[in-house]
Amino acid sequence: MNTLLSACGSPGTPAVAGDAPVARLMALGGPMIDLPRAERGVAALQAQGFHVDNLAVLTRRQSRFAGSIAERAQDLNALADPATPMPALIIAARGGFGAAQLLAHLDFDHLCPRLRQSGTVLMGYSDNTAVQLALWAKGQVATVSGPMLYGDFAAEPLSAFTMTWLQQALRTGEYALRVDAPQAAAPFKTSGTLWGGNLSVLMTLVGTPWMPDVPGGILFLEDVGEDVYKVDRMLTQLRQAGILGRQSAVLLGQFSEQRKDGFDPDGYTMAALAQTVSRQSGVPVLTGLPIGHVRDIVPLPIGGQGELIAGADGFTLNVRGGPALTRLPAAWAAPDAAASL
Repeated sequence: MNTLLSACGSPGTPAVAGDAPVARLMALGGPMIDLPRAERGVAALQAQGFHVDNLAVLTRRQSRFAGSIAERAQDLNALADPATPMPALIIAARGGFGAAQLLAHLDFDHLCPRLRQSGTVLMGYSDNTAVQLALWAKGQVATVSGPMLYGDFAAEPLSAFTMTWLQQALRTGEYALRVDAPQAAAPFKTSGTLWGGNLSVLMTLVGTPWMPDVPGGILFLEDVGEDVYKVDRMLTQLRQAGILGRQSAVLLGQFSEQRKDGFDPDGYTMAALAQTVSRQSGVPVLTGLPIGHVRDIVPLPIGGQGELIAGADGFTLNVRGGPALTRLPAAWAAPDAAASL
């Protein structure tokens, strides 16, 4: 561990190695229990051409969290200080639980303007959805729902699919995603602000000052370990709260690690639920979006713009206005063609 820390720079101190863009780690939720795995994630980020900063989060821990509320909030609040250099990328170490605890402790008034003006890209998903949605609600700061250190960059082997799409997304913030998957919704075309993330985390923001108001948006959702009836319960709350019915479309990603339903094993499926939610809300609901707690994912901007063209055989999502790196790492010098789905 000492060798890796030395190679990456001093923990907690912004630094630049040559022209390498700085990727600052934030650990807003759970701790990195498997240290070799965390080290592997740092090495993968370095291999992508980033200088990795704020390595103190790798060993920071309090109870089931990656440090105290003050320590975790400081991963972002440190950047509210005009004297602190801004990194090119802020990347979540992992998800877990705890990001929502930080919302009342984040300096949105100073943090949001600095993030917008610097062009720093903040990226993560899962539990980090709470802070990402709050940044959009409080300061119109667009972020990226995309790969994290512990679960994605540390994967063995690293997903070439995810890395290819990451480059595609962060080069310009504009790209086209085609999903070939049969759809029950009638063919349609719409556009709107892309937003969403982890469904159960998003639900914790309903009724709070940190829940964005996105009329006519394209809402994308994913989750892990939430059985179909629990997803149904959460979508029902979103519908009854008047949120679903105001969207132009809903995109469902992967809802992994679900158990079979013993009450209705043949009919109570995510596909059937999507049709029910669409009928109840009057909003088209599409399935098969490659996001979630799975190996191969496509980064999506929270706060970018999307154009959705859907048919019976699948859909195309044209993305524009998403966050993009102001400086590309050397390893990304030659563009790669996006992986097909």
